[in-house]
Amino acid sequence: MYRWRTFWYGDELSRLRADFIEEMRTLSKLRHPCITTVMGAVIDKNTEPMMVMELMEYGSLYDLLHNDSIEIEGDLILPILRDVAQGLRFLHAAQPLIVHGDLKSHNVLVDAKFRAKVADFGLSQKKALGASTQLGVSRAAPSGTPYWMAPELLNGHHNTTASDVYAFGVVLFEVYSRQEPYTGEQTDEVLKDVANLARREPKRPGIPRSCPEGAAQLMQDCWHTQPDMRPPFDEIERRLKALTSTSANPLSQISAYGCDPMRRAATNKTRTEDLLYDVFPRHIAEALRQGKSVEPERRECVTIFFSDIVGFTVISGTLDPEKVSTMLHRLYTAFDALSRTFGVFKVETIGDAYMAVTNLVQDQEADHAVRIAQFAIGAIKAAQETPIDPDDPSKGCVRIRVGFHSGPVVANVVGTRNLRYCLFGDTVNTASRMESNSEELKIHVSQRAAEILRKQLGSLEPAARRRIRVKARSQNSSRKSAYIRSLLPLQ
Repeated sequence: MYRWRTFWYGDELSRLRADFIEEMRTLSKLRHPCITTVMGAVIDKNTEPMMVMELMEYGSLYDLLHNDSIEIEGDLILPILRDVAQGLRFLHAAQPLIVHGDLKSHNVLVDAKFRAKVADFGLSQKKALGASTQLGVSRAAPSGTPYWMAPELLNGHHNTTASDVYAFGVVLFEVYSRQEPYTGEQTDEVLKDVANLARREPKRPGIPRSCPEGAAQLMQDCWHTQPDMRPPFDEIERRLKALTSTSANPLSQISAYGCDPMRRAATNKTRTEDLLYDVFPRHIAEALRQGKSVEPERRECVTIFFSDIVGFTVISGTLDPEKVSTMLHRLYTAFDALSRTFGVFKVETIGDAYMAVTNLVQDQEADHAVRIAQFAIGAIKAAQETPIDPDDPSKGCVRIRVGFHSGPVVANVVGTRNLRYCLFGDTVNTASRMESNSEELKIHVSQRAAEILRKQLGSLEPAARRRIRVKARSQNSSRKSAYIRSLLPLQ
């Protein structure tokens, strides 16, 4: 949600609000994959106007660039730069023409797929305030953040498509330096020098050492002193499309591998192996990599966990599918972290169901039931901390039910495409029935799992429950079950 603080009163404030409403009508009709969708506006006489835009999970490009844990490589940054160019080309081709007026990395938002969308564009109220106030000039002055403003803007001319191109050049500097422009320099002196068209050498942020040749040339062209000499965004888009992930890669990344493609390939190989070991047990993954056939494996006693979301059908029917998927992603990310903590192997997720197992891929004979129980307690807590819709707190948080059972299974890889590591046997069916017969925010365990848990833990007093019908291999049978109330921490 974006808001702009106003310092205007009386007729001036009324006119600004009228301008805001009129432009909102225009902006709300704009639809393009590379610009943020305007969802609505909040206008109240007692508050400043606010514009509501779609959620972008990774925040701004600025956030990514200043997050040291994220490695900026060509295959990440090039699609983002192309998206920005497409978004600006669309705005410049709109009727009426829309000049962004404040392009910078803060106003490029990134979604969960690392695709970028341009935000915070084209509002008259923003142009009336912000940088114009900072520069001490009249309301008719141009808009923008000073360090991203072209020389002609600092000299009092209006924003144009060419001034947006100049700002894009500064964004390129941000990308390849991972710094703000003119860091450490005096603001007044910088702006004075940038605005001085008589300087023999125009004042610019400079070309970062890590900037590859193609991006460096584009950066310099965007910074040209003469606005009509700067490339339009359709040309910028073509030049970015001509780059590859390798040619757009920061030179610092290349030097990190000593210009040795073999080192880079080895690093990529390690990442691929890590992903493979997350999907399959290590010995299964190695067999698949070597093209060997995988034989079924039998384990005499494992503990299998199942959970699902209470009311998931209603949630799916009332929420946008994208919000449902992001809710599940947030929930399962928390579950995955817990699985690593307790040494639990994640088997699969199907819709809202999460399946995991212990004592299968590792030898955990002494505490496999305890590990699953601790994981189950953590999963319930994690679900209660996961909002169904962060934009609508009234919907509350996720509530799950859990069940687990211990017994023998057979594990195998099935199929030849989209391979899956599957478990077979009555233990799987019984564990699933424990979950489906469980109750909200409760952990339902079979009698056998409770006995193993009591033995491994030393003491346990589960709440007894009635017998339930469980479909077995040859006939329906009844099994005793119980609920876990609490558990001591796993040592």
